[in-house]
Amino acid sequence: MRKIALYALLSGILLAAAAYFTEMNDLPGAVELRTPGFVGYIFIISAIGWFSLNTLYEWGREADAYQY
Repeated sequence: MRKIALYALLSGILLAAAAYFTEMNDLPGAVELRTPGFVGYIFIISAIGWFSLNTLYEWGREADAYQY
C-alpha cells in the first residue's frame, strides 16, 4: 500500500504541476487540463492522508506495547 500511495503522490504532483504550468503561461490545453489537475490534487490529499493515518497507527501500536 505504501508504494501505491507514493505513486499516487508523485502522479498527483505531476498532474497538478502540469495544470498549473499551462494555466499560468496561457498555453493551449489549459482548459482541458483543469480536470486532471483537480484529480492530481485529490491524489495528493489522499496519499498524504494515508501516510498520516499510517504514521498515527504505527505510533499507537508502539504505545500499546508499553502498557501493562
